[in-house]
Amino acid sequence: MPADTDVVIVGGGLAGLAAARRLHRAGVSWRLVEAADRLGGRVATDTVDGFLLDRGFQVLNTAYPRLGALLDVDRLDLGFFVPGVRVRKGDRLLRLVNPLREPAGGPGTALAPVGSLPDRLRFAALAASYATLPPERLLARPETTAEVALRRAGLSHGIIEDLLRPFLSGVLLDRELATSSHVLAMVLRSFARGRVGLPADGMAALPRPSPRRCRPGCWSCTLPSPR
Repeated sequence: MPADTDVVIVGGGLAGLAAARRLHRAGVSWRLVEAADRLGGRVATDTVDGFLLDRGFQVLNTAYPRLGALLDVDRLDLGFFVPGVRVRKGDRLLRLVNPLREPAGGPGTALAPVGSLPDRLRFAALAASYATLPPERLLARPETTAEVALRRAGLSHGIIEDLLRPFLSGVLLDRELATSSHVLAMVLRSFARGRVGLPADGMAALPRPSPRRCRPGCWSCTLPSPR
């Protein structure tokens, strides 16, 4: 390791790469060390029989607050999902969409037996408040758990258990919804404001273009800047 290196970054996951990008822009010399033979950490894509398989549940939301500052979204060639969910209830698979973005699915969403119509209106109002308020105001609110925040918004047990708990469990990795209400607010804000998609080359495209590799386990501080 060169003696004149100011910062050593251990681990080439997205956090390590983001740190490297910020140091590079600040003119601080750095070296990144990584035990694996690739960058990206848990963000990885395997090619199997011609198919790209991302490891785990991973999607990219265009409204993530720091996304544009860390990479060039345009180069990812994103394919987008329809803004909605499918809910398993008994032997039925119900399709619920955002009627503002998918008007054709609005009637089916309104009549779906998931919670009640007032539930969906309350949730829409909650999501709208998260989407329109500045982040600093959302984060200044008294902090509680995600579940308490949903119940305080007037949402019924039915819509929480049928829709929100299963969905948020996958997003937050927290079945109990004990995650901070601040995290809930920022997550729902991103879903309301952005589009959700996947890069054409899989999620492993996020760490590319990567720093120039100088020797096994070490990358130099030549990071391209976003356009």
